[in-house]
Amino acid sequence: MDTDLLLTKSDFLLFLEAPRHLWAEKHYLIEKTPSAMDLHNMEQGYEVEALAKEYLANHVVKPGESLDFQKTYTDRQFTVRTDSLIYKPTSDSHDLYEVKSGTSIKKENLYDVTYQFLVVKKQIKLDRVYILHLNSDYVRHSFLDLSKLFIAEDVAPSVLNLLEEVDQLRSIALETVLKPSPESIPGCLNPKGCPCPEICFPGLPEYSIFDIPRLSAKKKIELLDQSIIDIKDVPKNFVLNAKQRLIIDVAQSNQEIVNREAIHKEFQHFTFPLYFLDYETCLTAVPLFDGYKPQQQMVFQYSLHIMDSLNGEIHHTEHLAITKDDPSLSLIKQLREDIGSTGTVLVWNKSFEMSRNREMAFVHSEYAAFFEELNDRIYDLGDIINLGFYLHPKFKGSWSLKNVLPVMVPELSYAEMKIGKGDEAMTAWCALIDETLPAEEVERTKTALLEYCELDTWAMVKIWKKIFEPETNL
Repeated sequence: MDTDLLLTKSDFLLFLEAPRHLWAEKHYLIEKTPSAMDLHNMEQGYEVEALAKEYLANHVVKPGESLDFQKTYTDRQFTVRTDSLIYKPTSDSHDLYEVKSGTSIKKENLYDVTYQFLVVKKQIKLDRVYILHLNSDYVRHSFLDLSKLFIAEDVAPSVLNLLEEVDQLRSIALETVLKPSPESIPGCLNPKGCPCPEICFPGLPEYSIFDIPRLSAKKKIELLDQSIIDIKDVPKNFVLNAKQRLIIDVAQSNQEIVNREAIHKEFQHFTFPLYFLDYETCLTAVPLFDGYKPQQQMVFQYSLHIMDSLNGEIHHTEHLAITKDDPSLSLIKQLREDIGSTGTVLVWNKSFEMSRNREMAFVHSEYAAFFEELNDRIYDLGDIINLGFYLHPKFKGSWSLKNVLPVMVPELSYAEMKIGKGDEAMTAWCALIDETLPAEEVERTKTALLEYCELDTWAMVKIWKKIFEPETNL
């Protein structure tokens, strides 16, 4: 290792995420190839930065003051590149503005700007520190109003409170990088989101304590301190909530749990025809159309399987909006025709679809009554697993459709699909709208989008049949 290394603010944030992640990064053990979703998020960040520059220049900088972007400062082995600095000649000082594409300030954002403050203040005089983020209450009308799109929050008091802690942490971060091996360095507690699982979780068992739903970091550390990693080794007297204990019991017994009485009661809620509905959406940091807010999902596609009766026909309808205008408008018109006014609407994770319905009702108020009635008809099929009415050890504590489907309906799979995840669907749709795909890929991409969304609703049909058809034995 080079003892003259520089620690950037990105390095420092990686250290805060998990010290072992920083060690792996500096030893070139983290794969850096960005996904399509990573590239989308970066593009969104660049767009927000460009608009932030315009906002600061036109709405913040006063006569005689000047605005600097992306300036680099270094203090010993610590280096930063600031987003924006406003120089005030009357006091020969600066205000620091850190730009974020979110709609609120997160804890790590405060550590970020504190790290910057420690480095920059060695070179220039700093008065105030601001985090400039998107305004969650802003609604676009006719044009993009930058004066309302952004909020600049003065975080100088928080920065001053964190100075000593961050100063100590950045020194520890440097010491961490220089260690010869990662064994003594704390890793993360999230294998599914870990950028270097082979470093943080060597030899992780197939079913581990990290699969226990909503297990707190404190509880994870308690178990790790007892050298307990395999979920099968969790003691019976270890304090957990009822749902967590149920998941562990299923794993340790290797037996499924079927609460037929509860399932039968749920069946009484259904009214035919049944509609199996799934949306695909695109998330943009900056609202593109009237009625939308920052960081709001736009619904561009749906799939709908319709079951007329218990043993009746099942037919399918769908809509994919390929337009540079608001994609939800044509979608709403067809959905209202396809989904009727009676019958239970089944979704997987109702909070997502119901939230999109409320948002579309806000954007297109003429359909507010339709969406209110639609939400009243929604039933969350995922609740059968989430509420513990049917549990299988191979679910590994998850009620995600992607985890449940291979167990309950192994003949269906997303594995070989051109588009097999929601983020892939979103970035594919963006490529269609932006007209960045080669001509020969356009129709193939449309087909892939339709096939992916259709599989989501067909998967729900097949799972429903497994759970609810009278002759089914789970």
